[in-house]
Amino acid sequence: MTTIFDAASNSTPGNADRPTVRVPRSGRVKKNRRADILQTLAQLLEDPHCDRITTAQIAKKLDLSEAALYRSFPSKGAMFDALIEFCETSLLELFGRIREDQSLKATGRIQVMVTVLLDFADANRGLARVMTGQVLMKEDPRLIERMTHLVDKLEMGIRQTYRDAVMARELPADFNADAHANLVINWVLGRWLRFVMTGFKVRPNGVSPVAMAPFFV
Repeated sequence: MTTIFDAASNSTPGNADRPTVRVPRSGRVKKNRRADILQTLAQLLEDPHCDRITTAQIAKKLDLSEAALYRSFPSKGAMFDALIEFCETSLLELFGRIREDQSLKATGRIQVMVTVLLDFADANRGLARVMTGQVLMKEDPRLIERMTHLVDKLEMGIRQTYRDAVMARELPADFNADAHANLVINWVLGRWLRFVMTGFKVRPNGVSPVAMAPFFV
């Protein structure tokens, strides 16, 4: 799994050869504690046989008390919400970069967007279970709504890129951008879900470029 939450660098400009000694600040400790908690939750979710993660499991893994967890997050739902926020920030930022890449045609950007979505799930198994909603069913119902809103935003990004392709005359004027964006996002969700349901055996990005051909006709 990729490292989701990186700690801040301890290097000091102009003093590369000297060891840096810093007095811990409560803000930095709290930030790192939150990152450790979220990283641990994501790692625990990588076990396909674990239906529900408890705060006791997270605390035990980190050798902390549950009270210490609640000093960083008011609830377990807030932890899941932070994971969804990470997915949203990461994917939408990548979509933004792809749309700004002038070296790609608009249709090429859509293909890269799809690849990013598949690769992201493949690299973050625990988050794949969050993105499919599998581990959210027994949690706060608002988390499912939060994830649904993210999927809507991803679909919107793909739809707008289809419209860019039409404007650039890469696709015919009567091309149905709405229908095709919906088709793409549902196909991606299907790949994510199969990845999760097979215990991560069927990788989401294990498809050939030919599989995406129907998205451009």
